[in-house]
Amino acid sequence: MLLDFINVTLVFSIGMLLANVIAVALNRRWLWFITTTIIEFVVIYLALYIQLPPKNLTTLLNVNIFLAVAAAIVNFLGNAGLSAIDKIREFGENNKHANTVNISPKQTSFLKRYVWVLLIPIVLWIIVGGTSFITRITSINNVYDSIPTQKKRSAELLTSAKEMPIALAPETAKRKMQQKFSVIPNSNMYELDGITAQTINGQYVYVATVEFNGFFKWLKNRSVPGYFMISATDVNAQPKFVKEPLKYSPSAYLNDDAARKIYAAAPTYASTGRMNLEIDDNGTPYYVQTLYREYGVSGRMKFNEFKTAVLNAQTGDVNVYDAQKAPKFIDAPITSAAANQMNEFYGRYQKGWWNQTAFGAKRDVKVPTDNGVYAAGQITPLIDSKGNLVYFTDFTSGNNDQDSALGYSLVDAKTGQLTYYRDTRSGLMDSDGAISIADKIYPEKKWQAKMPILYNIDGTPTWVISLLDSKGIFKKYVYINAIDNDIVIDGDNAQEALDDYRNDLAESKSNNRSTDTKLAKSISGKVSRVALVNDGKTTIVNFMLENQATVFRIDADSAPTTVFLKVGDNVRFKANMLDKAKVATIEDIDIDSLKK
Repeated sequence: MLLDFINVTLVFSIGMLLANVIAVALNRRWLWFITTTIIEFVVIYLALYIQLPPKNLTTLLNVNIFLAVAAAIVNFLGNAGLSAIDKIREFGENNKHANTVNISPKQTSFLKRYVWVLLIPIVLWIIVGGTSFITRITSINNVYDSIPTQKKRSAELLTSAKEMPIALAPETAKRKMQQKFSVIPNSNMYELDGITAQTINGQYVYVATVEFNGFFKWLKNRSVPGYFMISATDVNAQPKFVKEPLKYSPSAYLNDDAARKIYAAAPTYASTGRMNLEIDDNGTPYYVQTLYREYGVSGRMKFNEFKTAVLNAQTGDVNVYDAQKAPKFIDAPITSAAANQMNEFYGRYQKGWWNQTAFGAKRDVKVPTDNGVYAAGQITPLIDSKGNLVYFTDFTSGNNDQDSALGYSLVDAKTGQLTYYRDTRSGLMDSDGAISIADKIYPEKKWQAKMPILYNIDGTPTWVISLLDSKGIFKKYVYINAIDNDIVIDGDNAQEALDDYRNDLAESKSNNRSTDTKLAKSISGKVSRVALVNDGKTTIVNFMLENQATVFRIDADSAPTTVFLKVGDNVRFKANMLDKAKVATIEDIDIDSLKK
């Protein structure tokens, strides 16, 4: 690590070294050059070691120019000043009776050259600052184009009910872990830190780090005893404490600081966001940090050139990969902070810089909501239908009086691909509106609606929200139709709540589709039970087939002949049978006896 930090220090010290080289070329004071360079290098090394400043190009240039100015001043005072004093003293001793001291043209030229050495880096500093300001605006389009994006009209998000909504909000998981904290020896020396979502051995889980709560606690123990893990989908799950010592962690100090290890190992890349703890399938803990390069001197990141630093929390080994080539067990080589910046940029700058200002038209400007659980509330992690970790964010307008969603995005945590979903055929309620509805279901209990995620349930966009009590304990699911918010279902059990929601979709006369034809399965059989339900407006035909536990429902308005369905009829139809649904709604049916 010493050599790594020397490398980092050299990158930040180029300006200082150049100023010192120019100084020694002017005055030939080699002892002064060697002494000041060593002292300055040590000071810079210690400052970098403590502060860990960003390593983007803008910061590197500014720090180098600043240090060049500082080195020039030191050299001016230490060389030019002392040299002039020596000359004046020598002149005075040789001319004791003189009333004035005259500086020779050679000495004057010497001082002027030092003034230029000081002025040049100051001018460069002004130029870099101005260039950075201008580039920050003019680079908008190029940075926007660096976002790997695709647009889709219809949602593909979790169309299978097998991939149920995350049952545990991170607050609930954290609360359960805190209740189990006493299983850690000397637990008063540690505290629970961030929670990350990931898959381990095919199971979707939350993992939380255990960190030192002070310098002396670290000095006494030198490693944290392990980490907590809990199922992210089972409301009844209890956290498990895994005893895997972590020598390197964000709360450690000096060379054991995980951030410092990664910082030293990647001297030409800047980091964004906090580190995530990820666990491989053998239980070994790793810290993961997203790295990036800046676009010119704009201060803006290139969204298609992410790197990923992976630190073994036990051995201290650090490897840097292209994000897409990170080890397979790393679920999020691109962490939520990077995804959040992609969303912010994608939402605001589609039409350039001026358009999104207070003086612009703000055409096509969309603002990420802050109802998530990562990145200051703008990101929610979840597993998509392919088993990949993605980040969900919905967008709304800047108008506080509107609850309409302008679409939502899924950012692939491995590739950085941002997929934006917008169905212009129907308006969707945004997450703010969904939360306001869920909050009012049980006002007397003062439960809070958390972590809204938009799912495609049988072809219908649906907000699924967790209700938590004041202590962060999960209480209920809430399903809210994103198009027709009169359809609201809550329940203790995920599957039963889903079945009830599907029933309401079937009975609703809205334009929602409760069956996705892409997922429909061909079914045939003999009718074993039939029941007609009429609410005065609509007749719903309910029937069952032999050797089938599912109740099938069809609206008689869409298929009038179904009112004549009877036991023993052979039928054929297509239905969405995800998760062995207890109730399935169909839109058409063939009845053999009626055809004859």
